[in-house]
Amino acid sequence: MRKILLACAGIAVVTSSSCSPLEGLCQKEYDCRDELGIPFEDDYPAVCKAAGEGAQAALRASAEQDCEDLANAEVALAGCLQILSCEDFANFRSGNSGAHCQEFVDERNAKADAAGAQCDAIGDAGEGEGEGEGEGEGEGEGP
Repeated sequence: MRKILLACAGIAVVTSSSCSPLEGLCQKEYDCRDELGIPFEDDYPAVCKAAGEGAQAALRASAEQDCEDLANAEVALAGCLQILSCEDFANFRSGNSGAHCQEFVDERNAKADAAGAQCDAIGDAGEGEGEGEGEGEGEGEGP
């Protein structure tokens, strides 16, 4: 997690933008829409951010530690993905990611497996927007 915070701090200094990995991932998807081949609407980053934050809040509100661990792993993965180039990000989304963010993908998948069904309904509440038009990041497609 410290890697993400340091990377985020560097991005914030360079771009003077806010430093939320979820917001950064939504903005990355929007900025890379040409490479992704997805015609996002202009309000996509805000809609995506709201959906992602809602799903995160639901996971964190659960009494289950595994759900919070999953939320933390998803934020860490988002932090890694947001700093990829558009080319690398598009390759990641298409399943040709090479080693990009693999440790975060593995961690997210391990936390999802540990959480099992107890967090499935909670995590699905915010899916759709912010997930790259139905492609979940980090679920074996690439994160």
